[in-house]
Amino acid sequence: MSSLSQKLASLFLIDSTGDFTENLRLLEQYQPAGLLLFAKDLAGLSEKAVKERLAIYRQARPGLLLAIDQEGGLVSRLSALYPNRSYPSQAELLKKGADFFLAENQKTALELKDLGINLNFAPVADLSLDPASFIYSRTLQAGAEETGPAIAAFIKLYRQLGVASCAKHFPGYGDAGDTHQAPAKDLRSLKEAQLDLLPFKAAIAAGVPTIMVAHLEVACYSPGPASLSPEIYRLLKEDLHYFGVAITDDLAMAAARESSCPELLALKAGADLLLGGKLENLPILEAAAESGELPKERIKDALVRVQTLQDDYSL
Repeated sequence: MSSLSQKLASLFLIDSTGDFTENLRLLEQYQPAGLLLFAKDLAGLSEKAVKERLAIYRQARPGLLLAIDQEGGLVSRLSALYPNRSYPSQAELLKKGADFFLAENQKTALELKDLGINLNFAPVADLSLDPASFIYSRTLQAGAEETGPAIAAFIKLYRQLGVASCAKHFPGYGDAGDTHQAPAKDLRSLKEAQLDLLPFKAAIAAGVPTIMVAHLEVACYSPGPASLSPEIYRLLKEDLHYFGVAITDDLAMAAARESSCPELLALKAGADLLLGGKLENLPILEAAAESGELPKERIKDALVRVQTLQDDYSL
């Protein structure tokens, strides 16, 4: 791999293949920034075995971000490892009071850290008050005035414990549809959509190290998936003064893969870290960088942000 290709590879946070040997090969060969773990990486293994595997991954790629989706409730990957442990949703925790909310989230954060996982794709900062909405069960099921402070408290807790958190899914799903299987569009007015920014502003003020950008199309901001939109990254980085890592939602999802090379579009738009990006597209990124289509300053900015995240949260 060329020096340029190595730099570009370090802007990927790849999805686990589910196979330990293959994951290790990818980490050794490409040195991506991180690896996203799923339930399949934990199921049927002992806690000791999981710790050993993750330690081997970290040896293969110093500074590795080992990520997981551990929101609680419907999205709880740790349940595969700890089937007898209950992981209620964030809304359920919050209903029992702020102290209980923080105590339970502290338990989970410490479990992750003990295993060797240093990045949790939580909390969900989306606002939804419609029980029929796709995202509702994963949100705090509260208005902005209650959601914002809870999101900030979660992020501050994780920072104190040395585990990276991630506010998602910018600029807010509202009550739009699911982008896992097909594109989804939010047709609300700018005034309505801007309400969804309030929890993200609270997250930024609390020092959130990563923010995940949705594949949702928010028509009042720009056409096409937010994760591939320069206007959305300008909103996040310039208007909201965010200096952390902007990570795409998983690029393996249908709403992103409608583009021939979403990795290139996302980086050009302003993404810093490509979740679920295909490493086989590295030659396309390299060619774009060499031609100037992907500006050197854009690559440098992303590299600095990602390296800072790794330095701050490496285990």
